[in-house]
Amino acid sequence: MLLLLISITVVCSVSTFFYVKLNNDSKTEDEQILVMTSCNPVYIAALNVLDGVEGYTVQNLSQPTTGCLHDYTLTTEDMKNLSKADVLVVNGGGMEGYLDDVRAAYPKLTIIDTYEYIEHSAGGSADLLIEEEEHEDSLPLEGKGDHEVVDEVQEDSSGYFHEAEEHHHDHGTNSHIWMDERLFEMQTAAIANELMGENPNREETPISDNFFAYSKALNEQIDKQGLDKSLAGEDVAVLHEAFAYTAQSLGANVVATMDLDEERQVSAGEVSAFLDEIKEHNVKLVLAEYDYGNAMGKLIEEQTDAKVVYLETLVHGNYNESSYITVQNENYKRIKLAL
Repeated sequence: MLLLLISITVVCSVSTFFYVKLNNDSKTEDEQILVMTSCNPVYIAALNVLDGVEGYTVQNLSQPTTGCLHDYTLTTEDMKNLSKADVLVVNGGGMEGYLDDVRAAYPKLTIIDTYEYIEHSAGGSADLLIEEEEHEDSLPLEGKGDHEVVDEVQEDSSGYFHEAEEHHHDHGTNSHIWMDERLFEMQTAAIANELMGENPNREETPISDNFFAYSKALNEQIDKQGLDKSLAGEDVAVLHEAFAYTAQSLGANVVATMDLDEERQVSAGEVSAFLDEIKEHNVKLVLAEYDYGNAMGKLIEEQTDAKVVYLETLVHGNYNESSYITVQNENYKRIKLAL
């Protein structure tokens, strides 16, 4: 079962603003609360949290058709939309390189940082955050899939979604957290908690109902094709940092990482070392994104016994409420077929 963790302490420290802001008398009945999102994964989460909830509009910032979100530059249209926004929901963890500029330009804009909630959450779920791979270092990158975590969503008397124990995790990490369904579910909980604020009837709100309905869907409708059993403890390699979280979700060990994008210059020595890691660990499966991993993928299959599988990162494209489950299921189906 997927876990959910949002610390009551963290939520309470910032939620007062939302209850005051989103329930004040300055909003007329016809005015909508504009919730902007920074990227498709948190956009999907926000759509599900606010599905059918009156008074809210969810809008995603324009996205790059190619390239990494880390390097995305806000457009004039983005800045115009942010000037009208009440809330900005971000993935966080350094994914949005422009975030400091947004804070400077719109100091009154409230930002929900979903990564920050996980990083400071209770119950051990921050252990699921993966250390960021340094390009110049050699390749091992271990997942955190073997930590003991609470696997039940709990709701205390105030209605906040959380787990019981407190744990903190504060070193640099890989920010593609949505690729592990457990962390994506926690991102969704962060959005729900913040938008409900300190509403005394929060447990009876449609936002709360939506969260639990979507949490149930994530648990019941994502089909890992039995890969969490067949790949548990197996060594794999990845050609995109995002798939370290995919491997972690399946219980696999990532023993070699080469994070490729359009600006990434890979040396012959790095390629040789990566291939050596695959051979040394007898890796049979490499997870990659086609746009940037295709050339390297061909080389891997020519020189090793590994099979390269091309997956989606949920970053590009136009997504709706059901897209996260659909894309994850397609990813797992591709892995299953490759094996």
